[in-house]
Amino acid sequence: MLVRADGSTSGTIGGGAFEAMVAADAAELIARTDPRPAVARYAFTEEGDDALGMACGGSAEVLLEPAGGGARLVVFGAGHVGIALARLASTVGFQVEIVDDRPALCEAARAAGAGRVFACDGEFAEGVPDLDARCFVAVVTRCHRTDRLALRRVLGRPTRYVGLIGSRRKKTVIFRDLAEHDGVAPAELARVRCPIGLPLGGDTPEEIAVSIVAELLQIRHQERSRT
Repeated sequence: MLVRADGSTSGTIGGGAFEAMVAADAAELIARTDPRPAVARYAFTEEGDDALGMACGGSAEVLLEPAGGGARLVVFGAGHVGIALARLASTVGFQVEIVDDRPALCEAARAAGAGRVFACDGEFAEGVPDLDARCFVAVVTRCHRTDRLALRRVLGRPTRYVGLIGSRRKKTVIFRDLAEHDGVAPAELARVRCPIGLPLGGDTPEEIAVSIVAELLQIRHQERSRT
């Protein structure tokens, strides 16, 4: 059974109180900063350790194993690149969350099944998911203004990676505005990878998604090799 970060599931291990408890425990495991595989024990009894309040008797042990090491990918932008990135990243173990301020594109992203979708306000201040140390962040919104607003929301939080789509000139303009108008510290700006992705040479949304996911995987595997 697959359990997502929001507690929703695909597949089944039998239903009822047992499955609901396993799903809740799995979602709690996913939410940890550094989730590790664990074996959970459940007793089908009314009383005692690990009891589920059931009278049928017996017990079960369940392996709770995070997919992709619990890594989250928060994609700012539900346009062509954002959707292509979300779809590809989900196939290699990332828990994908998409953020956009356009209701129509949020609905299209939900219909596409590209990940959890958050409809934020026009300033990217409300409706944005919490960002933590498990988060990779990709900023691929529609213009300089929304890229800046998204970065303003992200920087200063303990994310694992922040990438920004665009040219080096775009980077210069946005970084200047963030420093002069939003007071973002130089050390925070230095964390942003721009242009985002490995330099593979493609320019279609799907090719850009491949280059970004390749960079995310490179970072993820480098982190694992150091531990």
